Amino acid sequence: MNSNLAKITKVEIETFILPFIPKNKRGFPSQVNPVEIIQCILHKLKTGSQWHCLFIDIEGFKPSFSWQLVYYYYRKWSKENVFKNMFDTALMFQECKLDTENLNLDGTHSLAKKAGEGIGYQHRKKGRTSNILVLTDGNGIPMALGNISSGNHHDLFQLVPQFSAMINELKNKGIHVENSVLNADKGFDSKSFRRCCRRRKLMPNIKENIRNRKKKKRGRKREFCQKLYNRRFVNERCFAWIDSFKTLLVRFDTSICSWINWHYIACFLVILKV
Repeated sequence: MNSNLAKITKVEIETFILPFIPKNKRGFPSQVNPVEIIQCILHKLKTGSQWHCLFIDIEGFKPSFSWQLVYYYYRKWSKENVFKNMFDTALMFQECKLDTENLNLDGTHSLAKKAGEGIGYQHRKKGRTSNILVLTDGNGIPMALGNISSGNHHDLFQLVPQFSAMINELKNKGIHVENSVLNADKGFDSKSFRRCCRRRKLMPNIKENIRNRKKKKRGRKREFCQKLYNRRFVNERCFAWIDSFKTLLVRFDTSICSWINWHYIACFLVILKV
């Protein structure tokens, strides 16, 4: 894993992140440097440390504030969609580097140690997990994120509305994916999802799940290209990038808003270093 994804300088923070931080509309201006708050949030994302242990392993950093203040600003900026706006802007800025002709869709599970929103028991993982859908381009760059769903649901749970929302978000950003190939594993094999892809002028390249049929399909077989399907490995590389941020490996956040915003920050850092 490229460790440079976690290295971000103060200049980059002031250039790419600070413009999205909202200023107080009334009252006295904050005496805390927002750059230091952002550095603490990124440190928490990369190391996965607990909130009350945030300043223990940061050498040479003696903040004039407590970890509760960092937690307060993270929750505040998450509710104000600061990190989502960062991700959307970075994606539009790097649009020229996206391979929109080849798309990949897959989901990733994270073990959950606490009860909360969007958490369910997953037999395959032998524990409670949360699942999130990630749409990447042909180079493995994350382009859109789905909703947080509990691990006890299969891959087809609310797939069509989630995928439709992801495509609509890309269109609103000015990123068009018409006439593209969408690779997905056999867990996404369904008539409704294939119909959803064709309605949006996408060519679904989904491996057929033989467990969905008791008899062989009559007539013409579904279009499937194994050569294009083999390019799905870039999706696993994207998940390896995301898993390098230790906070995303094991979920301790109880709210969906807080958990999905960690993913927005991680995807933003991946796009920033492309």
